[in-house]
Amino acid sequence: MKKTSEVINKNGYPQLSINGKIQDGLAYITYLTENNRYTDFVKAGYRLFSIPVFFGFNHLNESSGLFVFKKGIFDKSEPDFSTFDEDIRRILDACPDAYIFPRVNVSLSREWELQNPDELCEAYPDGTISRASFASDKWAEEVKREIREFIDHVEKSEYRSRIVGYQVAGGNTEEWLPFDAKRGISGRRAAEKFARYVEEKKIEASEGAFYRFYSELVADRIIEFSSLIKHLTNRNLIVGTFYGYTLSCPYRTFGHHALNKILQSEDIDFICSPVCYSNNREIGRDHPYMLALSSVKHHGKLYFSENDTRTHLSRAVNDMQWYNQPIWFGPDAETSCEVIKMHAARALINGHAAWWFDMWGGWFDNDTYMTLMKDIRGLFEKNSVIPMRSTTQTAVFVDEEAYALISDPAVVTNVCYNIREALGRMSVPYDIYLSSDAPSVISRYKAIISLVPTETKLSKCVKELAEQSDCAIIEITSDNFSISSSELRAFLQSAGAWIYCDRDAVIYANDRFLFLHTVESGEYTLNLKDYDGLVDALTGIPFTQGQYLKKGKSFIFEYVKRKKGSLHSDSTES
Repeated sequence: MKKTSEVINKNGYPQLSINGKIQDGLAYITYLTENNRYTDFVKAGYRLFSIPVFFGFNHLNESSGLFVFKKGIFDKSEPDFSTFDEDIRRILDACPDAYIFPRVNVSLSREWELQNPDELCEAYPDGTISRASFASDKWAEEVKREIREFIDHVEKSEYRSRIVGYQVAGGNTEEWLPFDAKRGISGRRAAEKFARYVEEKKIEASEGAFYRFYSELVADRIIEFSSLIKHLTNRNLIVGTFYGYTLSCPYRTFGHHALNKILQSEDIDFICSPVCYSNNREIGRDHPYMLALSSVKHHGKLYFSENDTRTHLSRAVNDMQWYNQPIWFGPDAETSCEVIKMHAARALINGHAAWWFDMWGGWFDNDTYMTLMKDIRGLFEKNSVIPMRSTTQTAVFVDEEAYALISDPAVVTNVCYNIREALGRMSVPYDIYLSSDAPSVISRYKAIISLVPTETKLSKCVKELAEQSDCAIIEITSDNFSISSSELRAFLQSAGAWIYCDRDAVIYANDRFLFLHTVESGEYTLNLKDYDGLVDALTGIPFTQGQYLKKGKSFIFEYVKRKKGSLHSDSTES
């Protein structure tokens, strides 16, 4: 049977194919569908949409106390699909040929949790109701029952042909973060499962073993639900999930450190995460990935970045203090365009998909923004059928299994989170992998940066493989995590890796594009190894070497011409 949607490796990287045709991979979603801007995005050429779905009315964010934005389908004894059907119709009224992949929050209703106290995490000291534990089999069976009813409804609907996949969401903020992550993982069912885990594996019941177990448990639940959806749709549609925030949620209590297990599953086609929120996404610095993107691609999975890019039109959704912090508001319109270009360039150049998350609606309700959205989509559409490959000679490795062994959050924050500031400014693009993938990829690179919050078998393996492959390697540890971007650049230069700029800058590059974001105001000269020049891909203006640029400017350049004798080829290898 021919698949409606699938992820295929084409032109050097995983891409979305629908009905046998490669898609540009750009989508639009808003939580508040009544405030949607579907028509604006359709005019800009968008045909791929996501849509929020809630199984139960409950908190969306347990930390802030924000509730979901729609009534739950399964709040009452009989399911009510009317709100979901209405939301689908909103999209199809604006775009009859839309492709839709619902974002299905499988969290159960508050009523179910009140009726099943033994299936929850340990109660909070302040008396706040606890939430369902991922370790509960009773909870998982109820989730699967509701998934069956939901998929059955969609399969029998008149809009069935417009549904091209599902995103399985759950946990705190829908991102499979445990509801009690800030206190550590607790609950009767987790303790019971862990006891069986150590008995089966014949290991000591240590804290490190528990946190390793918990990450694996979260991954197993996601795979379990994804496998069911694959079965119910005859494996005809793509299925994906939020997971693997290895670099942005490094603390062992967050349960996000079994990405390798997710990547091994044949039932998960795509992985999602937001753009990192570090430093309130200020200009003049990189906005890095939350996960090991290169490992996701290496295993043939599509990556969707969630571009919840704030603009000057971003507003608070309510008067809660949580949603009135600086991170929820964007800069002025001109600066917002520079950030939009950065978030788009990350996807274009690194070869992945993305959706613009217009959270409360109206964040992009501006002619300038929508013109930019249209131009960006045009770049994606044109280049989705052209071979592109990474040209970086630098790789970063991180061992997700190490986190379970570290009780001090400061160590992993410094070594695996804060280090990305220096990595992002060093004027050298880098591929980033889980250390478990080192044996099959390390020989491609000249320089290796290994993030080692604590030494493990895998970190030792990375070091040994680098030495065997004659790669220069530097290990970032709790002793040298304050290394500067200029010191990293000097290391990479000594290793023979290509340096794109001799001053701090944010650089992404492949063999067709080069992105520049200026860290400070000043003169910028870009080192073009195999090309004669650059032209702005959005404006057509040639880049002049040594020109003065203000801080926080973003440029998506296309290479003008390949020099004779260039070492680069048009190989489609990833």
